[in-house]
Amino acid sequence: MRKIGQMKIQQMAFMIMAVFLFFILVGLFFIGIQFKDVRGTAAQLQKDQAISSLRVIADMPELNYDSSETMTVDEDKLVVMSSNFSGAYNVFWPVASVGVYKIYPAFDSVKKCPGLGCNFYDIYDSGQSNVKTYSTYVSICKRVREEGSAFDRCEVGKLVVGVKINE
Repeated sequence: MRKIGQMKIQQMAFMIMAVFLFFILVGLFFIGIQFKDVRGTAAQLQKDQAISSLRVIADMPELNYDSSETMTVDEDKLVVMSSNFSGAYNVFWPVASVGVYKIYPAFDSVKKCPGLGCNFYDIYDSGQSNVKTYSTYVSICKRVREEGSAFDRCEVGKLVVGVKINE
């Protein structure tokens, strides 16, 4: 009688351990799925932040042409910022790189500004590797004086922002 009782106790102990291990495996599986979703959510949040920073950067007083207009950058300010002046702003920029391309009139090759016939303003580059870029269209405007009258000359440009990708 005693051996049968011990056998039943051992069977019950093994059964409790098996159920306990089963729930541990189910818990690990659930935690794995949750962490996978967290990584995807973090990547999506980083993308959303980069896209929203495009508008913020274009409307910054350091680059904006006219405070009443949005998504309009001042070409004179771009020239100043692209001539190694942006090193003082390395803590200020929330992204890895900022650049502005003139896309109209069309060009054959990229020529870095400042310079004659240039079409790319390298505003800021942190030198980070593994960067993903996002872009939006902006107006690049400049106040010019021709034949005794002053007017705004605007060109189509593309603001490109690079964001470091966390792996």
